[in-house]
Formats: sequence, structure tokens, C-alpha cells
Amino acid sequence: MDHADNHIRNMKTTSASTEDLRELIREHADSPGEFGQARDVNTTTSALPAARRCHWLRRPPPTWFRLALAHEQASTPPAIRLQPAHSKVNSPFAAKRTHSALAIPTALFYSLALTTALAASPTGPPTPAAANAAFAFKLLHQLAQDQPRANILISPFGASTVLQMACNGAGGQTKTEIQQVLGTGNLQPADLARANKQLTQSLNAPGTNVVLSIANAIWCRAGTRIKPDFLAANQQSFDATIAALDFNDPRSVQTMNAWVAQKTHGKINAIADGMIRPLTELFLANAVYFKGKWLEPFDPKTTRERPFHLSGSAQKKLPMMEQSRKFTYRRGTGYQAVRLEYQGCSLAMYLFLPDPDSSPQKFLSIMTGDKWQRVARPGFAERQGMVVLPKFRARYSVELNQPLIAMGMRAAFGKADFSGISDDPLFISAVRQRAFVEVNEEGTEAAAVTGLAMELSAPEPNPPKPFEMILDRPFLFLIEDSNSAAILFMGVIFDPPAA
Repeated sequence: MDHADNHIRNMKTTSASTEDLRELIREHADSPGEFGQARDVNTTTSALPAARRCHWLRRPPPTWFRLALAHEQASTPPAIRLQPAHSKVNSPFAAKRTHSALAIPTALFYSLALTTALAASPTGPPTPAAANAAFAFKLLHQLAQDQPRANILISPFGASTVLQMACNGAGGQTKTEIQQVLGTGNLQPADLARANKQLTQSLNAPGTNVVLSIANAIWCRAGTRIKPDFLAANQQSFDATIAALDFNDPRSVQTMNAWVAQKTHGKINAIADGMIRPLTELFLANAVYFKGKWLEPFDPKTTRERPFHLSGSAQKKLPMMEQSRKFTYRRGTGYQAVRLEYQGCSLAMYLFLPDPDSSPQKFLSIMTGDKWQRVARPGFAERQGMVVLPKFRARYSVELNQPLIAMGMRAAFGKADFSGISDDPLFISAVRQRAFVEVNEEGTEAAAVTGLAMELSAPEPNPPKPFEMILDRPFLFLIEDSNSAAILFMGVIFDPPAA
């Protein structure tokens, strides 16, 4: 069975869409001895049930295409006070408070890529992994549109976590919009809660050669009435720490920032600055940290300065690491991708390099979470080649209010319904994320995940020419948890800051 046969099997043929099959045809249409030149890919694939109409094949269709045809034919037709009940709330704003603020940051952390295993079959009902992937690619695409040519480092997992924590207390249109943006609307609450709990536990599992941790927290203004079901849900699903603070005391912000610094090993030192205002009642935070060494480190002796091509005709010299060996590699439509594993755990980094006539924006315009799970991720295979990657260290901070509103989450930032949190009217006043990443010859410090699953391809009769993937122009990355296939981090690097 050839590589494409493995590809169609990994895609779960019974659920492959016509678009999935088009992607396969595009990528294999130029394979030696397999295809001639397709006159019109869209026209050809629209006629899949009629194999005799595939007149552009030089020889009978290969196994993967026959499987695709068979599939197409078969699938046509009481409240809790966080201070003593007798205590008096000492706030000059208490009598005026009509609509309080719910500040939601995601204390973002060390980022760069990890990975993979198709943990959730796309053939069944909607899964948390599929929802996370869809949200991840939509969020990065939105930020890339808002900030063209800027370095972007985000944690879709971190943003999704705090929004799901808030959603546990949402109702009506507010809840519906949050679920639509996160892609969780069709998931059963019990299944989603169970998946979140399992993911939190797996990420915090101790390892021998890596540092990997995840933490969540909820801080409430002292005296705020918080409903017990909301607290219980977030403790059970996200293992959230819950505490009451005097938000009128500046030391409350110091307490939150100290938690962030501790959970990220000092790589992110502040998140709450400027977010605790007189009407702020609740503050949610998520922090993830990862540090690991490459399974096959880069040799420092091969690192040398090379030009990195910025947008337009500008360029700058950066120290570039180089490695030649057999990689897990994919040649997609308009891009190359490679996976770099870490030692002592099933984690790896995915790197994506758009072709010279393409760009990160074009890549993100066609690569959705669904396409990543169904087409791209199962399409990696071992291949000899060379990878050149810049050393870099980057920081990033972003306010996510407007991107989330643009994605359809409007009510939460205005006339919101968070009646499941408190009888007091609440709305989300701010969502912030901060990130840091460093990549060098030894490995990566990043937010992260656990696990890798890999299926070896059968040997090819005529091995392809070794590939070259030189990341000397803007590129992308993502990070997954292999047990759940949840994307923890992803980003775009237009201008790598020197390490």
C-alpha cells in the first residue's frame, strides 16, 4: 500500500468530504507514474461516482482513489459568600453597581510546538478535540488579519479554557455565542466536562525528562456572592484554585501576578496589571509551562548566520540551526511541514513553511481545524531531508476582546447573561494573553502537552529526492496534546527576534 493509501485510511474514509478528496488529488496529481495533468480538479472531483469519467488518469486509479470513489458512492444518498456572612462590604461603589466586570485573562506562557495523534475519530459525533482545532485556527486567522506581518504567539487552549470556565456560568444568547465561537455547542456538557478534566490531569502528569504543568485559578472580590454550581464545575473540570481577595487593595494584583510568575517559572511575570478596576468582581486565569530537549538536538557547530527574508525585499541575518536526517515530513499544497520530537515524552513541534509565492495569511485562509485533522495531519510520512531553523526568543501580548467579538462572541462583552455565576449582572471586561517562546539547539521552553502517535508508511519503490526545508522566511507553528488532539499553542513568526 502506497503513502496515499495510508493517508486515505488515516482520514477515516467513511467521513472524508469531497474537499478532503480534492486536497488528496491536488497533492498527488503530480506523482510520477500516477497521474497526468488534471484539466480541472473541481470538475473532476465533482464527478467522483463515475470512475469512467476520470479520463485524465494515465493508468487505472490507485487504491486510495478507488477507496475515495467507493466512499463517495456509499455516502451520497443558594449562593456562597467568600467572606463571613455578617461582614460588611466596604466599597463606595456598592450602591452604584449596576453591571459589574468579569475580567478574564489567560496568563500565557512559554510557547512552541508539540504534538500529535488522532485521538478522536472524525467519523463520530463532535468531539472536544475537533472543537479545539476549529477554534485554534479561527483565532490565529483572525489575529493574522488584525495584525498583518506581526509575530503572533497564542494559546488557543488557554483562551478556550478561561472562556469555558466563564461559560459554565453563562446562559441564553451569551452561552450560545461562546459555544459557537469555541465550537462546543453540539457537545454534551458531561462529555465536555469529562474531556476537560482528563486533559488537565494528563498535562499535569509527572515526567522524567521534561517540565510540564498547567494551572487554573478564579479570584473573586471579597464579599461577592458566587453560586456553588459554578465553583464546583470549574473545580471538577479544570482543577481551578478559588480564592477571595480585596480588589480595592493593590496587593491583590501582586498576588495574582505572583501566581502567574510561579506557574510559568518566571517567564511571564504579570497578567493582571490594569485589569482590576472598581467594578471588577471576578478574575479567571490559566497558565501553562513546558521545557524540553530535542530528541535529536541540533549540533551547535552547524549553526551559522544566514539571511532571513522579511516581508518585501528586506532581510536580516540570524543564527540558523541545521540538521540532515530522516524526518516526519509533509509536502502540502503551497507549503512544507515537518515535526520535531522532544526526548522523554511524546511531544513534538510542527513547523509550517509556506512556499515562496505563498504566505502565512494564505496558508491560514485554507487550513481550517477540520482540514488539519482530516487531511494534513494524517499526511505526514518519514522522508530524508534537511531542516534549517532560526534560533529565536519572542514575547507577545494581545487583548482578545475585539478578535473574539469579530468571531461572533458579542453578548458576553455587553448585555451579558452570567446568571449562573452570580445574581449580580456581570459581563466580560477584558481577555488578555501573554506568551514567551525560545528555541535553540538544545530544545524549547514552551507551553505544552503529552503524547505522540505515529503510523509508519510502507517503503516506497523509488525513494523521493531528499527535501530541503529552510525556514528563512515567515513560518508558522502549532502545539497539540496527543491524548486529546487539543491544540495548546500556535503562532506566526514574521521577524524572529534573535535568541
